[in-house]
Amino acid sequence: MIEKNASTPMYEQIAAVLRREILQKKYGDRGCIGTHAELTQRFGVSMITVRKAVQLLHEEKLVDIKQGKGTFVRSTLLHDNLSCLTGASNIMQASKLPALVSVPVFETIDTPRHLDADLRAGLGRRCLHITRIHSVDGTPLSYAELYLPGLYSRSITKNDIERFTVYQIYQDKLRIPLGVGRQSIRAARAGCEAARALDIELDSPVLEIERRAYSADGKLIEYMLMTYEYTKYSFEVELRLSAT
Repeated sequence: MIEKNASTPMYEQIAAVLRREILQKKYGDRGCIGTHAELTQRFGVSMITVRKAVQLLHEEKLVDIKQGKGTFVRSTLLHDNLSCLTGASNIMQASKLPALVSVPVFETIDTPRHLDADLRAGLGRRCLHITRIHSVDGTPLSYAELYLPGLYSRSITKNDIERFTVYQIYQDKLRIPLGVGRQSIRAARAGCEAARALDIELDSPVLEIERRAYSADGKLIEYMLMTYEYTKYSFEVELRLSAT
């Protein structure tokens, strides 16, 4: 399992194996991945190598190290403090997770009639329809469906979407100043597309994020629905207390 003569350091190989097992829920939501002694025996390496591997997972916010008890999987893997509206890529980068982005759908379509009237007005008669999946070590963590105004369909490429966040594209490539966004987060059940993309059962519990983003001059630049399997995402907000 571990190649001692490979160019990749052994601790990184061990971290990759454990990361994949964590994401595949081999240890459950809060299970112990093993003591340092157990991992040393399992992988046939030194204690120092195991410590470096576990520390890497700790820096990625995948595990908590409890002295004398072992190393335990964190209950949720991605944490968003909601200090600003950003994308899944940035959240994963903040957690130091090696995320891979895939874009199964990239197409210009007639703007769907089921969208609200204000969305249809902002997107135009035709819009850019995109689906995007963020994965770590082959395990999908998020699924997003995006609608961008048809006005920009010739200026944004699939390669752009694979390499950058939508807001980076607007700001750095199209030179469009960013404004504000409105976002709601709710408990939901996985629909067909989300279940397939996240490799979970249909109607499984998920967290669904709905977002409308606007340029500095108040024009709609994005409508997004993002889905996380419920154990992989949490959010926390610091607010001023009020007695009224």
